[in-house]
Amino acid sequence: MLDEMLDNGFPLAVESNVLKELIKPPNFLRSIADTVTGKSTSVGATLPTGQLSNIPWRRTGVKYTNNEAYFDVIEEIDAIIDKSGSTVIAEIQGYIDCLIKLSGMPDLTLSFVNPRLLDDVSFHPCVRFKRWESEKILSFVPPDGHFRMMSYHIGSN
Repeated sequence: MLDEMLDNGFPLAVESNVLKELIKPPNFLRSIADTVTGKSTSVGATLPTGQLSNIPWRRTGVKYTNNEAYFDVIEEIDAIIDKSGSTVIAEIQGYIDCLIKLSGMPDLTLSFVNPRLLDDVSFHPCVRFKRWESEKILSFVPPDGHFRMMSYHIGSN
């Protein structure tokens, strides 16, 4: 797997969808055929279609019978509260984890009620950063399956 991920020591294919197309999962019949022929058939001979597009994190031709998209907003709150019960300082570290099972090449948009509160944002490469900077809207073509779309920090202000 490392041989497929690196090219002369430089990262080449690190997206899981591309690696799944490059390296076939092991099975009993394939291991017997490899032993008999002396060749390895676990590595694909052709370059995956994701490597050739400008959206390497998404496989082409994905089809689902049920199209689903789940977004989990996870927030960890650190707070100091005085003995009278009022908040002295509070900070939130948040993440948006996604599970996407959508057919084709979906183009999604996600907006927040008050995006100015979000500091220290970090995005998955699928998010169009220029649109976030100008309009504070998350616009993206998501990878297939589980991924962390963004992490953020909300300060005490």
